[in-house]
Amino acid sequence: MCGKESHSKRGAYSGDEGLFCLWQEALSMFRTAVIERGMSYDRFREDFINAHTFHADPDPGIRNDHLVNLGRIGSLLQTREDLVRKYRSHAADKEAFLSCMREHMLQGVRAKSRSINFECFFSDQVLSILADAANDIPLFKNRVTKHEMNKLFNECSGLTGGSLVANQNTVVAYFFSQLNYFGLITAKYQHVISNNRLIMCSRGKTYMTQRDLSSALSRFGSVDRPAKIRIDRWVLLIKSATTENV
Repeated sequence: MCGKESHSKRGAYSGDEGLFCLWQEALSMFRTAVIERGMSYDRFREDFINAHTFHADPDPGIRNDHLVNLGRIGSLLQTREDLVRKYRSHAADKEAFLSCMREHMLQGVRAKSRSINFECFFSDQVLSILADAANDIPLFKNRVTKHEMNKLFNECSGLTGGSLVANQNTVVAYFFSQLNYFGLITAKYQHVISNNRLIMCSRGKTYMTQRDLSSALSRFGSVDRPAKIRIDRWVLLIKSATTENV
């Protein structure tokens, strides 16, 4: 573990130990804010940087070193969300820290930019509710499980051995629009679904594009009222589950 007393007394994170401590604290805050409390990744990143920007150390050298270290961690959080998620359970491991920084700093040219995702991380409880909602509405042609909802929302990746096929394009479009309306997923959700090829259109021949989702949402109307009532009820339950532990 990092020697917190060494930097807390002078109020700055300097040297290699300071960089390690910032990395540890970033991963710890990520787990608490994003994974446990459902905070958006962007809000977590901004809060972490703001919380570590100012200190009272008067030494110019230490102040400069602190800014350099914070800049490195800030760059990691800004451009390598994939690494933050990869190493989130290894905050006490200095070897993992060195490996993470090598991937970030020494492979910058080949580094993967921030993944395109829903900017959420739902708990097991929320994933169970999402599965129940998807099956009750229903959103997809086939029944889904908590595991499949984890793949869809937390990992933003396609299913192994098959695809999610919309039961009705309009219903899927409205459901995701409501998740966005209540701040549960990014406003760019249509791009995420399209870019990652997450859901197939109801005919099962092509993946839903941004145009498909936008068009389907505009067509969602009075004829879909029974589905609207179910969706609105389920989204409120999902919202409640994401905030009850905040």
